[in-house]
Amino acid sequence: MQCEQQGSRLLRGIVAVACGLLVSVAAAAEGEGLGLKVDGLRFEFGAFADHPGASGDGFAQMAISAGGGEGDWSYAIGARVDALSQFGSQDFSRARADYTENYLRWRGEDARLTFGTQNVMWGRVDEISPIDRMSRADLSRAMLDRLPDRRRAVPAVRAEYFGEDFKLDAVWLPLFDEAVMPHRDSVWHPVDTVNGRLLGFGTLPGLVGVKVRASDEEGSGGGGLRLTAGGDGLDYGFSVQRVRQSQPYYRVSPGVLTAIHPYDTVVGAELEAEHLGATWRMELAWRSDVPLTTPAFQYRTDPGIDLVVGAEFFPGDGETRVTLQLAGHRTLTDVSVLDRTEFYLMTGEIEHPFANGRWRADLRFMLGLGERDVYVNPRLTYTGIDQHELFVAAHLFSGSAETLGGYYNDNDAVMVGWQAKF
Repeated sequence: MQCEQQGSRLLRGIVAVACGLLVSVAAAAEGEGLGLKVDGLRFEFGAFADHPGASGDGFAQMAISAGGGEGDWSYAIGARVDALSQFGSQDFSRARADYTENYLRWRGEDARLTFGTQNVMWGRVDEISPIDRMSRADLSRAMLDRLPDRRRAVPAVRAEYFGEDFKLDAVWLPLFDEAVMPHRDSVWHPVDTVNGRLLGFGTLPGLVGVKVRASDEEGSGGGGLRLTAGGDGLDYGFSVQRVRQSQPYYRVSPGVLTAIHPYDTVVGAELEAEHLGATWRMELAWRSDVPLTTPAFQYRTDPGIDLVVGAEFFPGDGETRVTLQLAGHRTLTDVSVLDRTEFYLMTGEIEHPFANGRWRADLRFMLGLGERDVYVNPRLTYTGIDQHELFVAAHLFSGSAETLGGYYNDNDAVMVGWQAKF
């Protein structure tokens, strides 16, 4: 099958994915005996309100998989293709393939062993999970998608034991794979060399035009052990991890920013309970090595503490779902650093279906407490077609220079799209 590409770079990128989709659907039909199927499709277009270097962007995604098994053994094969394009003076087009879940699994009466790439998401809270350290972050579109859509599979060896009222989960990451990063010219990249800014730091002297060097770290990603238990409306867990976080920290040296992924020991506790008509969730994590940069651009690490407490409830026992969370971080250091060592946030989501479930209105938000940091994401979705969604959404940012909302202050956007999951 051949497809002719024409038009702008944006359209060429979208057409390329559409062509790939047609080829994959044809292959799925031919390989029906293997169980090959299309899991999901997504197309999205957006326009920026006042960004000086970009007027709009496009995003397309396709995921396919196959699976099967016999007896105690099963397998999964999967892949995805993402195409992103941005137009304006900072234009680019990029399409990249990635693995999803590709594993061989053995399942016994009360145990399970899984070898291969797989989704490993520990934690209970939404959006900001301090104990979610095993998964591989997808930063290609910053925080535009919900947390599960911002996580990718990782190469792992996983052993799970299922007791009568508890579960023991052990994971080893034999190969480290860093986060999926935005294109260097993307407005969502955490380094802005045009204006000399770094996410989490604000404006830094000498950062304009600096070279950004990708990580060349190899070896293991680490591992961890998690115990979860509960019953009668109360679930809890404890975990310990020695891992390299996939999201990079940028080490500053003259003329160069180097992405590094230092090891960090994370000891976590989690809780989930049903009380007063709400589901309450909590995560607490102690970290041994929070990376930091001094005013003299010296790199160091110090311990830190993260806490998230939240509740999910349905007001008036209706269909409207509300999630509210308070999150806080503190780095335990006694030296002056450029990083934010203490911050507090309120995050939340309000979801309301209406018109007999054919429409859904959503509002995601993040608000800094004590320091201005705002992200608001209203969205209206038509769900009247089975397995399909049509939506229009806005992403609005504001805040002080060193905050997330302040860093993306020029990225206010309106987006329309379609997605399907099968």
